[in-house]
Amino acid sequence: MTVLFLTRMIDYFEKRIEDLRAEFPNVAFVVPKNRAEAEELLPKAEAVVTGHLTEEQVRKASKLRVIFVPWAGVNALPLDVIKQRGIIVSNNHGNGKIVAERAIALALAVMGRIVEFHNDLAKGIWHGYEAGARKEDFWFSLQNKKVSILGLGTIGKHIAKLLKGFDCEIMGYKKTVEPVELVDHVTNNLEEAIAFGKVIFVALPLTSETRGIISSEILRTMHGKFLINVGRGELIDERGLYEALRDGILAGAGIDTWYLYPEGEETVRLPSRYPIHTLKNVVISPHVGGFTIEGQMGRIDETVENIRHYLLTGRPLNVVDLEREY
Repeated sequence: MTVLFLTRMIDYFEKRIEDLRAEFPNVAFVVPKNRAEAEELLPKAEAVVTGHLTEEQVRKASKLRVIFVPWAGVNALPLDVIKQRGIIVSNNHGNGKIVAERAIALALAVMGRIVEFHNDLAKGIWHGYEAGARKEDFWFSLQNKKVSILGLGTIGKHIAKLLKGFDCEIMGYKKTVEPVELVDHVTNNLEEAIAFGKVIFVALPLTSETRGIISSEILRTMHGKFLINVGRGELIDERGLYEALRDGILAGAGIDTWYLYPEGEETVRLPSRYPIHTLKNVVISPHVGGFTIEGQMGRIDETVENIRHYLLTGRPLNVVDLEREY
């Protein structure tokens, strides 16, 4: 059997691949040197480790039986073709608690006006007591706030855990209404969840059902609220987000997931078609929610465990429901 790794390598990932080679000496664990070699090896692979494949690549991989996504999102895979082929997709949530930490950091930064005040003070512009104690200089505390979490998977549950340190009252939004630890209220009504919270955390997966779930119409109802997105950019209407921030409907936003990303070898690109980055009530982050040593190790370890379990039992620990797309 051949397991082909089509994902960025770090030293820790290479070490864990060596662990797999030692445990499964009859399996070929292959890390191609370049894209050309990767394309050449695709037809030989029964398993691929990646979160990005085209329809053409899936068709080319004629022996492919399982895809191991080394993170949670599967929205960059051609799921219709994969379903037709009966290919198993496995993902993991090994960096979920780290992403939750980033979500809280973004909330504290935008509500605390950290970046705004930093940029002003770097120009000699003061706020607060030294500038006349004007009420427009107040920042906002997270403590004792009503908070809504859209999506109660691993990330959402860890956000709830962290929020309890701020004595927040929490409403969670999910498809199935059932008790969730540390979440005070659970609803499957999006409008109810949006109306409840002063702060709205978005931690949903991107699926055909959730794409654009926070529409421009919903955004126009979010007067005075803070919106924190660590899910996927396309969950939120892009133009509607910009206009709600520009027009002062939203009090602020902390955003880690975007609409535009660098392509190919480029490393410089603005993340939106609209000048969201110019607004002072926004804290922007380059989709690095899980990009810590702990986050990388967590997702790699869980990916390796999925591979191990598949090789031992014929099924990964985590299997994506291809109908639900998560």
